[in-house]
Amino acid sequence: MRFSALAILPCALLLASCASSTRLGDAFDFGSSRRPPPDAGRPVPAPEPLMAAPTEDVTSQPLPPAGSEATPGGTAAAPSSSLAPPGNQVAALPATPRPPSTGGIAGSWKISDAARGSCNISLTRQALLDVYRASPSGCQAGSLARVNAWQQRGQEIDLLEPGGRTAVRLFPTGDGAYEGAATLSGAKIRMTR
Repeated sequence: MRFSALAILPCALLLASCASSTRLGDAFDFGSSRRPPPDAGRPVPAPEPLMAAPTEDVTSQPLPPAGSEATPGGTAAAPSSSLAPPGNQVAALPATPRPPSTGGIAGSWKISDAARGSCNISLTRQALLDVYRASPSGCQAGSLARVNAWQQRGQEIDLLEPGGRTAVRLFPTGDGAYEGAATLSGAKIRMTR
């Protein structure tokens, strides 16, 4: 059997590379468990002792009764009248009216313009994108005659013209009616059931 020089050359290179890695030792040994840690032979010095922080003596005292204030001498003082409400009285907060629902606003309304008389308007719950359809009937005032939609903003009701411009702004009066003004003319408007 004959061996060609080209077949022996890769085997020789392989053996030479193995031999060179053993000669170089740990130069190419990345993370091997055979190598001891760098400080394995040295003793670890003991930590220096820490100084304790100065403390005061701890004393115990019973807690004062609920609703009273402790005084520096450790006795309980009577409750302060400026901090505790008399009896079980609670201050009443002013009632903030909740905005009516869309269903509560929808329906037929009589709307009056101080300068041009009154007419009827129907506010529906039929949605037109983010507003609702409105249909005036017999309105002489230009701002009311062109209304085709309405929207609610909290307590406020806006009657809108085509294009989304606000024609009338109305606010609740507390008796179920709404009052406001036409945005262009400033005429007083009242809307009742």
